Amino acid sequence: MIRYECLELLAAKMTDQLVVTSQSGQRIEWSHLSKHQGNLLVGMMGCAIGVGMGLALALPHRKVIVFDSDGSVLLSLFNLPTLGNLQPKNLTIYVFDNGVYSGSRISYPTATAGSTDLEAMAKAAGIKNAHTVRDIADFKEKGVDALAGNELAFFVCKVEESLMHREIPRPNTDLAENKYTFARYLERTEKKTIPFIGRG
Repeated sequence: MIRYECLELLAAKMTDQLVVTSQSGQRIEWSHLSKHQGNLLVGMMGCAIGVGMGLALALPHRKVIVFDSDGSVLLSLFNLPTLGNLQPKNLTIYVFDNGVYSGSRISYPTATAGSTDLEAMAKAAGIKNAHTVRDIADFKEKGVDALAGNELAFFVCKVEESLMHREIPRPNTDLAENKYTFARYLERTEKKTIPFIGRG
């Protein structure tokens, strides 16, 4: 299964969902596929699930999508028990697990290349609706359908290591500009002012 193909399927179904990406290849690929102002392209590993969870709890009437990676989830496993306890129904998480740190130039294996099972870890943390998806047909059936769901969902998407993101042009806006574009989009659509202190 190829991550870009999964993202293409999701992009075709997106409307006004809020999307948070981690600092991995999916950030580059998603910014290439979707120019929506509701995309928050987080530039650090280990932060996407926490940010997405905060948005989902603060805006329970909005659907929040997180695109994460195995490396980022392994870096911030504390998010799993928090998710299991809080259960935000409007949050769907896709963990694109290629078993390597492909953001680096050496593609060093992650723990999921061995015996580590992220689905089992998520379920043990209380995330009942956790699944491992291994082929595109299963992703179409379960992963895409979850966009319309009203239950916390956690998909471990087993994908091949793809270096496509290295060939895609980087976004022509930096991460700070993206943050403010996202915040102003929330202000317009939620009709609320978001206060900023200092230079953020």
